[in-house]
Amino acid sequence: NAPNIINSLICMAMGQQDNFPLWDGSVELAQTLMKYTALSVPFMLFPKPFILLWQHNQAEKKKAAEGHHLMVDEEQAGSAGGGHGHGEEFEFGEIFIHQIIETIEYVLGTVSHTASYLRIWALSLAHQQLSLVFFQKTLTMGLEMSFPANGIMLYFMFAAWFGITLG
Repeated sequence: NAPNIINSLICMAMGQQDNFPLWDGSVELAQTLMKYTALSVPFMLFPKPFILLWQHNQAEKKKAAEGHHLMVDEEQAGSAGGGHGHGEEFEFGEIFIHQIIETIEYVLGTVSHTASYLRIWALSLAHQQLSLVFFQKTLTMGLEMSFPANGIMLYFMFAAWFGITLG
């Protein structure tokens, strides 16, 4: 049995044994790539929210330190501050949910692109098979006739094949 790309892709995604690999070492390469793909999801999901949380905490510490210095300066100058100190609120849960949505969109996009490539490949295969059948029914039929009729029939069959192929 010849290797089959559809079976190889299914075996790769499902973690099954590929009995007819595309080439020597393709099964190991596919397994390694699937492991990297699965490991990339947590790396997409977790770092950004925690980095943003850390940056927010650092900014809050800096604001608190600056605010303390400003309050001391204002008390010494005897002026009343009119600012309330309200800024944009940091919602870790909201940021984390947003990152989950981004990760799901990426994973779904990857699956969708893979399915699109498989559809294009299947369409190409169907087109090749249809072309072969059409060639056999037109030109081959003209070639199989006896001598005087095959030249005339081949001319008409080629015209039909050429016209339909380009038309």
